[in-house]
Amino acid sequence: MGLNKKIGVSIWVVLHALLLIIGISVPWNVESDLYSVLPDSDELHHVSAAEKVLSARSIRNISVLVGHENFSIAKASAEALFASFEKDESFDEIRLHVDENAMQENRDFLFENRYVLQGSPVREMLKSGDVETLKNEALQKVYGAFSLADLNRLEQDPLLLGEQSFEYFTLNSPLMGGKFTLKEGVLTATDSANGLLESPVNYVMWSAVLSEKTPSMASKGHVLSRLDKALDSLQQVYPGLKVAKSGVPFHSYESSGNAQSEIAWISGISMALIILLLLLAFKTVFPLVATVLSITVAAATALAGTWAIFGSIHIFTFVFGTSVIGVSIDYAIHFFTSWKNGVKDVRRHIFKGLLLGFMTTELSYIALTFAEFPLLRQMAVFSLIGLASSFATITLLFPVISQPRRQGGLPALVPQKVLKVYERFPAGRYLRQILGGVFVVALLPGLYLLNVHTDMRALYSMSDELKAAEILNARLNNLGISANYFIVEGDSPEEVLQREESLALQLASAQTDSLLSGFLATSSFLPSVKTQKETWTAVQQLAPSVQSFVSELGIVSDSAFKASLATEPAYLTPESRFPSSTKSLLNMLWIGEVNGKFYSAVLPLHVSLKFDAAALTQDLPKVYAVNKMANINATLTKLSHVSLLLVAVAYVIVFLVLVLVYRIRQAVRIIRAPVLACLFLAAVFGYAGIDFNFFAIVGVILTLGIGIDYALFFKEGGRRNLVTTLAVMLSACTTLISFGSLAFSSFVPVATFGLATLLGIICCFILSPFSGE
Repeated sequence: MGLNKKIGVSIWVVLHALLLIIGISVPWNVESDLYSVLPDSDELHHVSAAEKVLSARSIRNISVLVGHENFSIAKASAEALFASFEKDESFDEIRLHVDENAMQENRDFLFENRYVLQGSPVREMLKSGDVETLKNEALQKVYGAFSLADLNRLEQDPLLLGEQSFEYFTLNSPLMGGKFTLKEGVLTATDSANGLLESPVNYVMWSAVLSEKTPSMASKGHVLSRLDKALDSLQQVYPGLKVAKSGVPFHSYESSGNAQSEIAWISGISMALIILLLLLAFKTVFPLVATVLSITVAAATALAGTWAIFGSIHIFTFVFGTSVIGVSIDYAIHFFTSWKNGVKDVRRHIFKGLLLGFMTTELSYIALTFAEFPLLRQMAVFSLIGLASSFATITLLFPVISQPRRQGGLPALVPQKVLKVYERFPAGRYLRQILGGVFVVALLPGLYLLNVHTDMRALYSMSDELKAAEILNARLNNLGISANYFIVEGDSPEEVLQREESLALQLASAQTDSLLSGFLATSSFLPSVKTQKETWTAVQQLAPSVQSFVSELGIVSDSAFKASLATEPAYLTPESRFPSSTKSLLNMLWIGEVNGKFYSAVLPLHVSLKFDAAALTQDLPKVYAVNKMANINATLTKLSHVSLLLVAVAYVIVFLVLVLVYRIRQAVRIIRAPVLACLFLAAVFGYAGIDFNFFAIVGVILTLGIGIDYALFFKEGGRRNLVTTLAVMLSACTTLISFGSLAFSSFVPVATFGLATLLGIICCFILSPFSGE
């Protein structure tokens, strides 16, 4: 390659400067939520935006149960916690104290709206004109010995419709099924599940909503870290104090913190080993410094370019982008191996193999940009730009900053021993074919057993502390919200509520069949305006019958009752003013307007194994059954298949390119090493019964990208070339150290990625020398 060095450096500087300037000009935004960037499944295609709004809202909720045998100590501890974070900007809301008047506030609200807000039993009696049943229930509340009804408004409400509504929506609400009760202004529950030998523990609930600006990943000074320190201090002040944390943020914080700490530790050891290896090989720091420069520039350029194109970058892109580090090291090692051995024009010597390796790797990443997965596209673009930068640095900058001179050569003892192993390998053509066939046949059962599936639940193992806390919370709250729920869509709030009411009829029937214990829906406490009007009309029609009932209650005049019917009531909508407790429930269920449409969520409670959410929606238009975790697993599994197909297509193109350059026989020899390596790692996963998930497929892509380089360098340098062998050995060692060590991580996604890469690169290195024949 006869490119003028000054022109080459100028091109390198201009390209990198442009990318860095463009990247810096875009506002920085790092995303860490995997759910928000997942592509839509078929089931969620129509309501994906609404579902993401709902998820983003719900995953910011946390709760902490502070418990002690002495209720006063538990309450004091919870109040101290409240005071510590009351003004913390990391929280949008903190809840501890419950207004003693909240129950009365609900009662007053439901009395004022008694002619439009009624539960389905009373509503049906009103519509059917069953005034006798209503009268009898009112008499029982008035004269019953154990009645808790408020009789102060009897003249205005002789049928006690306000009390009927209060009982239905408040006292008999599914939210009242837990063990928590109001005591001294806080929600408290007593747990005696620790056994007869231990005293019951009184738990006080402290809950909060994290701000949208609060990161989900662990970081220095994170509010959850400060919360842990505050809880530790309280436990030191009050011996015997028990703490139970619950909520997605705690799990995200714990897993990301453990992963960061572990990966930092592994990476530190890996980097030290790589530095030691390169120093032993080259016996000078210059190649090491230049290699680090190449990696740094490639990563910075990839970051800037990706930022400029997408406007943000996801944390998982950095994990996938480690392929840039692996290939950058490989390119630099091949350059400096030749440089160390006194090759006068290193660029010309390695350019063909380097170019073909670069092109074939880039083709793999280009193929991934066609996947309907924004995150995968971002990962591919990051790698595309980073590898292009690395290739430019090696071919344009390195020839200028490194003057070719003989340095005494590189250690050849190990490569010679490796080559002797291959020289002793059976030379007979047919024998080799038989051995190759046996190897392939041995892979087939493993490939048959392979399960291409991603289960997010299997990728995270919560600590014993968090697991016990979640169990305690579930037992005390006893809410039992199902993983299967519904999203209802409409062109207006009224349309959503009417469709909810149709769904509620189906759920009530399923409840009768013991398929669920109940459900939470906006329409359960806020009926549609249509239903409210029907209730009001039914009350008016019964009014004459009620007026004659007034005297039975000992009321002198029915004027107050008549006055209450004189004016049509104001009909309620999701925008109306509600009591604080009702507003909290509305915020949980009513999604609101998203992209010009309106949405709400309906949550089944304590469902049985026979409950089929999808079957209930078959005859209900614009009502969608959702199972978030199942949808995520299905989507990632589908993407795994698509990614493998795209990479396969890319390698067909790579093969055709190699055929044009080397002809078909040599092309087969080159491509067989990385392809067989990928089949080998897949077969090992199959034999071991490990799910071949999305993160394992990332390892496959990395194996193909790096493995093709090994094969190409052996083809260009020859199998018996000591310099080529040493260069590939050093490249493989650095890759195995940097990525293979991740296989020992306790963080399952990282370990899966590392294991796949470890198996693939080992097999690639073993098979690639046969490409040089």
